[in-house]
Amino acid sequence: MTNTSATTRVLGTVGGRSRGAGRGRGGSHRASRGGRRIGRVVSLDAARGLLVLATVFWLAAPRRPFPASEPWGAIGLDAIALPAFAVILGCSFAMAQHRHWTSGGRVVRRTLVLLLLGLLLAAAAALVAGAAAGIPFDAEAGALGGLERIRVAGPLVQLAVAVAALGFLGTLARSWSGWAFAVAIATAIGAGALWLATGLCGELSDRCSPATLVVTGVADAAGATADPLITAAVTTVVAGLGLALPAASGAALVHALLRARSVTGHQRGRVIGYGLLASLLFGVLGVLAYFTPTVWGQQPLQPATALWTPPLTLAVAALACLLATAMHPSIDTDLRGGTTALGVFAQPFAALGRISLLAVGTTLAARTLLEAVSPSPVAAFARLGDIPSIVLGCVVAALWLALALWADRSGRRLRP
Repeated sequence: MTNTSATTRVLGTVGGRSRGAGRGRGGSHRASRGGRRIGRVVSLDAARGLLVLATVFWLAAPRRPFPASEPWGAIGLDAIALPAFAVILGCSFAMAQHRHWTSGGRVVRRTLVLLLLGLLLAAAAALVAGAAAGIPFDAEAGALGGLERIRVAGPLVQLAVAVAALGFLGTLARSWSGWAFAVAIATAIGAGALWLATGLCGELSDRCSPATLVVTGVADAAGATADPLITAAVTTVVAGLGLALPAASGAALVHALLRARSVTGHQRGRVIGYGLLASLLFGVLGVLAYFTPTVWGQQPLQPATALWTPPLTLAVAALACLLATAMHPSIDTDLRGGTTALGVFAQPFAALGRISLLAVGTTLAARTLLEAVSPSPVAAFARLGDIPSIVLGCVVAALWLALALWADRSGRRLRP
């Protein structure tokens, strides 16, 4: 699919001053074909920064102030985080695609980085748990200090799968209409697979999902028993494909904004209109994914974080579109790094958004390793009550924000 005129050009500043995001300090700029410096989109980085603050607070608090989500059951506030990161990931991919800054090699490199970090974290947690359980290193006996039971799972591995799927979709879709069509097709495929699974074995659970059906079917054909670790790994891949849907939604949103910015007049109204249109599209697709099974007498497709089902991820994508519709015209004068007078208030959060992988990855690794220790210091701290946990979460979030501001003002790049 080729570029359309509406999404291959973005006009200069209209109705506001142009100030490069993080100009000379932490902001990433590249020269455009017309000679103008192209900076990062401040509202996008600021949205990522706010999400990072909430995520590191949640990860750092030993005793969560709100109930956590269950993989196959109740949905909590934490269920918003990973799909929201996927939406922002898709937005960043679409901006790089529009500016011709992306390539197959970069997609592969980012996928491998996330996959390697996820596997290293899983291996470290397995070794810590093995040491706590007294498992020795004895290759002849099949004991590797806990590594023999490593779980290939976790949010970083899921995001790696989502990045790979997003890169594939990016070879087919390069415009607002192309990405909207890709989101619709991905919803139909993902929801269809889940409808089929629930039709075969009942309600979605750890015993009834596309992953368990595939692993169990292969194991039965080979005359073996399904390994729970293999089932967990395949479930992680399926969950990563589930996160590709909100990522594609983020790409569609950015291309909608690019189309809105492609004409000189009434840009603010067009931005709001296209943002609401994208939100409506994702909301309708989510409702269809949820209720369609009732047509043939099945239960509605329930939201589940274990697989990141379309009703959940599309709801998050629709909400993200509404927030972007409000934030983008309020903070950005264009999609080339220019900001309005409100941009100065968004800059601290934008600075944190630029080190999102470092902040979230480090905090996630620390909590994962501490929880693997027996007895767990996380559980011991949680017994102190809600207030100490909330204070600790706020302190960790404030430290990351301070580090991001220091790096932004000193011009240092803090990226893994």
